[in-house]
Amino acid sequence: MAFARETPRLHFNAVEPGLNPTTGLARDANGFVRFLSKYIIPPLVPLLMPFIRILSTPNRAARVLTKVLIDASGQTGSYFDQGGHPMPGSALVRDPKFTDRVVAETRALLSTIPTKQARERQESGHGRA
Repeated sequence: MAFARETPRLHFNAVEPGLNPTTGLARDANGFVRFLSKYIIPPLVPLLMPFIRILSTPNRAARVLTKVLIDASGQTGSYFDQGGHPMPGSALVRDPKFTDRVVAETRALLSTIPTKQARERQESGHGRA
């Protein structure tokens, strides 16, 4: 939302893709959870989607993302739910002072990370005092 306010000619939106239990996010889990994630849960997701709104699949999430990306309304600074419908963000996200502070702090943090050129100079010995 801060970026949308800052740069109105670009569109910044966020999408909640839903819970995609078939995407491999459990690859670091224990063996039992990996087994469930690979063999048991995938066939159940399409059956449970009508009853559990937050469930989704990668294909459904891709359709929602595409819908938001090609939307010609010019909407920016918005959040969309797993169905591609506008939804309110959290109270903090709707607070311009908070979002501006997060962006400023993130930029300050990122400015402390040496650029690739600075790292290369330092590694070659040209960055020494």
